Amino acid sequence: MTRTSKALLLSAILIMFSPIAALAATRSTAPNEGDMAASFNVGFARAFDNHFEEIDPVFTGTFEYYTSPRVSWRGLLGVTSFDADRPRNANIDVTFLTANVLYNWEGGQVHPYVTGGIGLYGKDASSALPSDFDETVFGLNGGGGIDWFLGERWALEFEGTVHSLTGEDPDTALLGTVGIKFWF
Repeated sequence: MTRTSKALLLSAILIMFSPIAALAATRSTAPNEGDMAASFNVGFARAFDNHFEEIDPVFTGTFEYYTSPRVSWRGLLGVTSFDADRPRNANIDVTFLTANVLYNWEGGQVHPYVTGGIGLYGKDASSALPSDFDETVFGLNGGGGIDWFLGERWALEFEGTVHSLTGEDPDTALLGTVGIKFWF
């Protein structure tokens, strides 16, 4: 290969990779102080109680505010419905609002995090259950997940949390969700 050919090949390679290098240089996957984020998630809910043995769908939406690149405060609104085994055709619809703190670790495109907080859970039981199942109770929750950045300002979010509630059954549930999160 001649000296001119090598120079042309090197120039072509540099031109070809320059957009990728420029993208990599400007791409920041770390949230900044003052950033806000919203996510929309779907998943499953599983009550840890003998009367609720099925896996049921759950839908959540979140809003986060970052006080530092590692710490954020999140509000979460969610809904699910637990189907009871006994009596037949009985269910408890649960609407919940939680307030959590999150701590994340930067890992390039993947940011694992832990979370914990308090919540208010409204239970609405079907007519097949006693009226004392209709209640609004407090609860604690904790868990973790990952934000997998696929762009500069958006990521896939995978999360698992355990919710422990006061009041009648179901009083403990596992939630697993996947969703999309946008930073602004």
